[in-house]
Amino acid sequence: MEEDRTKLTTSIREQITSGDNFAKLVGTELIDIQPGFARATLKITEQLVNFHNMAHGGAIFALADLICEAAGNSLGEPAVAVQTNIHFLAPGQCGDLLTATGKLNSRIESFGVIEFEVRNQDGLLLSKGQQTIIFRKKKRI
Repeated sequence: MEEDRTKLTTSIREQITSGDNFAKLVGTELIDIQPGFARATLKITEQLVNFHNMAHGGAIFALADLICEAAGNSLGEPAVAVQTNIHFLAPGQCGDLLTATGKLNSRIESFGVIEFEVRNQDGLLLSKGQQTIIFRKKKRI
């Protein structure tokens, strides 16, 4: 059973890593995926800051969305976002290494809710939120 779960999450990780072109463009890196859980990082570069020289909200959102994508699809069923609620609590800075974690906390039939947070290298909470996902009927893998 554990071996099947490992094969599944490895396959999902490879699909996301190779198939999510936007995540590659922004520079996110998926570093951990388990059933219902994911962790990823993003280095804030000069290209990812706004005119206040703070991490652009879109970059933080992209990182959060990637871990929700990974956590939601980690069960082997195709899942897509239908709604995301994100709170920006503190600014990220150029040079920061952001880490996002997301966990599928509830599932009722076809719907699931993933809670996520984004922290900098010092552990400062920059953002937190929830993403509602819908599981499609077609099985993956």
